[in-house]
Amino acid sequence: MTELESTMPSEEERTLALLAHGLSFVEGGVVAPLLLYIFRDSVYDAVYKDRPGKQSEFVAFHSLQSLYFGLIFLAISLPVALLTCGWGLLFTLPFYFVYEVIACMQAHTGEWYELPFAGPLAAKVHPPPDYRGFPSSRYDR
Repeated sequence: MTELESTMPSEEERTLALLAHGLSFVEGGVVAPLLLYIFRDSVYDAVYKDRPGKQSEFVAFHSLQSLYFGLIFLAISLPVALLTCGWGLLFTLPFYFVYEVIACMQAHTGEWYELPFAGPLAAKVHPPPDYRGFPSSRYDR
């Protein structure tokens, strides 16, 4: 097994990262990513009982950036909705959905895809490995 293959996220990690983005459509983008970020190791152990538990930087990165993206979206869309009596959401919601769908697809393929504004913030806490082409100095704390 090469170094690249050993650092690729497992199928389980990709599924949990996909859930972090996908569940944000159901509840508004904050609660599910927050719960998955906090309890990611417990969820991994509960869902995949036959595999030893481990901390996944991949799941942590995707759930944290989904949480940040949901919070940023709320901070932008609530004032827009109040100022336009809700009509402004017709312009902000499509951007949110498109970016989260892209993030779902990328998480499922194992990519460390960064959402606008939220991705770099999450990468400072859980930096991607260097093999994905991200310069490590970009995420120095």
